[in-house]
This record gives sequence, C-alpha cells and structure tokens, in this order.
Amino acid sequence: MKQKALVLISSLFLSFSLLLSGCAAETNSVTPTPYPTPVKKTFTVQRGDIVINSEFFGRVTPLALATLYFQMDGHVANVYAQVNDTVKKGQLLADLDELKTLQAQTIETTDTIRRAQIAVDIAQLTLEKFKADGASSFDIQIQEKQVELAQMDLNDALIKYGIDPSSNALDALAASVDKAKLFSPVDGVVISGVNPGRSVATTTAAFTIGDGAHSEILASIDPGKVDDTLKNMFEGMPVIVTPNSNPALQWTGKVRMLPSPYGTGSADDKTIHIVLDQIPASTDLKFGDTVSVNVELANKTGILWLPPAAIREVGGRTFVIVNGTNGPKRIDIEVGLQTADRVEIISGLEEKQVVIGQ
Repeated sequence: MKQKALVLISSLFLSFSLLLSGCAAETNSVTPTPYPTPVKKTFTVQRGDIVINSEFFGRVTPLALATLYFQMDGHVANVYAQVNDTVKKGQLLADLDELKTLQAQTIETTDTIRRAQIAVDIAQLTLEKFKADGASSFDIQIQEKQVELAQMDLNDALIKYGIDPSSNALDALAASVDKAKLFSPVDGVVISGVNPGRSVATTTAAFTIGDGAHSEILASIDPGKVDDTLKNMFEGMPVIVTPNSNPALQWTGKVRMLPSPYGTGSADDKTIHIVLDQIPASTDLKFGDTVSVNVELANKTGILWLPPAAIREVGGRTFVIVNGTNGPKRIDIEVGLQTADRVEIISGLEEKQVVIGQ
C-alpha cells in the first residue's frame, strides 16, 4: 500500500515538473513589442511668391490745411472751437492757464517801461524848452545829460524784461502774451483739437484745420502693430479704399502723410493721412463715413521659402536641420519676409532641399 502511494506521488511530481518546463519554454520564446520610432515631418524648400497686405480702418474728414502748435509749454485753459466747427482766419481757438500770469506780468512790465519812457519824454521836452527859452549853455548841457540818463534807465528796463531796445516795446509785450493763445491761420473746419486741462508742449499738435470743400481719410493702426506696419510704408504709397457702407465700391488713393519718424507728420499724431486719386460723388462718400484701407506692404516673386515649422531659432541663430552623410546636421540660414505660412530664405539653402521639421 505504501509502495503504491509512493509511485503515485512520484508520478504527480514528474507531471508537475514537465508542466513547469513547458511554461518556461513558452515564456522564453515570446518576443517583446518594440516602441515605435517617432517620425519627424520634413519640408522641401520651394520657390514662389510672398505678398504681405495690411488692412486698417479710417474716417473721411476735411483735407488738412494746417496743424497748429502753441508757442510755449503749458496747460490748456479754454477751448473756443470744437471738432467740425467752421472757423475764420485769425479766430481765437484756445488759450493756456499761463495766460493770466503772462497778462499780469505784462501789465507790470508795461507800467515799468512806460514810466521809463515818460521820464525820457519829460527830459527831452525840458531840453527843448531850455533851448527855446535861450537858457545858458551850462543848463542845456546838464539837461542833455538828463535825457541821456533817462534813456539809459529805459534801456535797462527793456533789457531786464528781455525786450530788444531797438524794437517797439509794447508790440513785443503783446507778442509774448499771444504765445499763450492759439489763432486759426486759415479759414476752414476743425478736424481735431485739444481738450481743456491737457498739458501741451511746443511740439504738441493742438489743432488741425481742414478744408471744408475737400476731403481726406484719417486711418488708425492697431497700437500694437504701429511700428511694424509704418516701417514698411512711405508717403506716396498706393492704397485701396472701400467704404464700409458699400463694399462693392473701391477707390485708389495714396498715403499723403505718415507720422514722424516715418514721414513728415507729427510724432504725436499716429494717424495716416490718405487722399483719393479721384473725388467720389457726394452720395458715395461724405464727411464722417468710415472706410477700410488696404495697403500692400511687400510683394516678392520667385523667392525661396519654407513654412515657419521648418525653421528653428536658438541663441540668436536661425537654422534648419537636414539629413547629412553622418546623420542630422545644422545649417545656418538668413531669412527675409515672413507671413503666417511662408518665410523667405535669403541664403543657406537651395530649391528642393529637404529639411527636418521641429
């Protein structure tokens, strides 16, 4: 009985061992699944065109005739003409807070100079009376010295207040007061003007006076794109103008003035002045209408280009990666015009050359 039990146990043990051996053999024969090797996109250098257009919005206004500036720094006190008001040549448009101080100083200066002038006149009249009455030569000589002293006192008073003794003193004083006033130099319509309380300098455009019979377009650019747009523009540049009220209409025009330093306009005024090549009918375009302005900033044909995804920039270097004999290698390149989908390749690559994307 014991012998049969031992034989049974031995048989079970042998069967279990064979089973384990088979499992092990099966496990060792399984090949692990490899990770996929990433494939990077490639791009081919192509030859084609790059056109850069910019669109901004404007408003039809009277053609600008004059831009006005105060002759001194200060703060605007009163404004006597508003935008779209019709004004006449010589009309007072605004004055400064400093005008009151200037007027008070002028009164004081005028009185001082007037006193000195009266003293000269009295001395001169006395001298003439001495001569007419046959006074002694001694008295006449003394009075001549009195005239000379009075004239010296007058000159000192003029110099003290910064007035040229050879000029008309009262005219010079009136001119100094007028520095705090702004007058229209022409008949026209107010296109733009300052508001009371604003601080102004002699370089601040305070008013713009326009021609009520002729129009131009004042266009504005997104503040974040001013420099990038204006650096590619020039005065005389052609544009296409479309009225927002009737997109089916289009007119050609030119850039009349750009703000400094890109053109002859004021650096304080960031608007673009545009004139149309032909005057539209008043029913098609009138003062106050809004328009869209399209300008072609750049146009290059037959140039080499790549999409932005093919180009890399690291540490101030611009380059691409290509497959070389010994593997990937870096090639420095020079780029030019750029749009959302094309970058001009100036040097470093040839047409149909293949580069590896990022």
